[in-house]
Amino acid sequence: MSHAYRVCIFFVLALSIGCAPSQQVEEVNLSGFLEDYSMLRKEGKGEPALIYRHPIISLASYDKALIDTVTVWLKGDSGLSEIPLRELRQLQLLLHVKIIEALRRESYHIVQEPGPRVMRIQAALTEAEQSNVVLDMVSTILPQAHLLSGAKKLATGTHSFVGKAGIEAKITDAETGELLVAAVDRRAGGKTLQGSTNSWDDVEQAFQFWSDRFSYRLCQERGRGFCVPPE
Repeated sequence: MSHAYRVCIFFVLALSIGCAPSQQVEEVNLSGFLEDYSMLRKEGKGEPALIYRHPIISLASYDKALIDTVTVWLKGDSGLSEIPLRELRQLQLLLHVKIIEALRRESYHIVQEPGPRVMRIQAALTEAEQSNVVLDMVSTILPQAHLLSGAKKLATGTHSFVGKAGIEAKITDAETGELLVAAVDRRAGGKTLQGSTNSWDDVEQAFQFWSDRFSYRLCQERGRGFCVPPE
């Protein structure tokens, strides 16, 4: 088989493999952004890895949101300190935009000052790691490499060569400062090829998932019909 023919087959396979949603990583690294993690609990599939919800006050009590600039939380081996500043700022801005998108989908008003029925949202990007484009593609297509990647996932919670992202966030009453929701989550890329030529695709898909899940929860809190869960 000629080299050109093998390359052709490689790219046909790449195009034939479906979408690559990010996957939750159960083991999270607590960065310190939330300070107190004692109230957070695991609630199972479809929820952040760790979460707290106020036992009485619902987000349905609020119709406006004050959004702090997303913080990049540089600590430990998160990989954030190794990212060029320009790319880091782009990730920071993208996550901020995804939070705004979730709120606007549910018709929240974005405000600049605290006030009645205003919730304050603070979020931190605690981890971001690019995928290794070439090795990610090879270990997805070649059966032996794919098996090794699967073994790594069983041992560590993530496949080989995929991108990763972590987030911590909290929502408070903008006037009183009372904690309404706090969450910690971490996601990594799946072993499929769509988007795998973009080394930040796994991270961007994690951001999109968090945005979709936030929108879904807001929809549920307000008791609306046809709330669509994230895939």
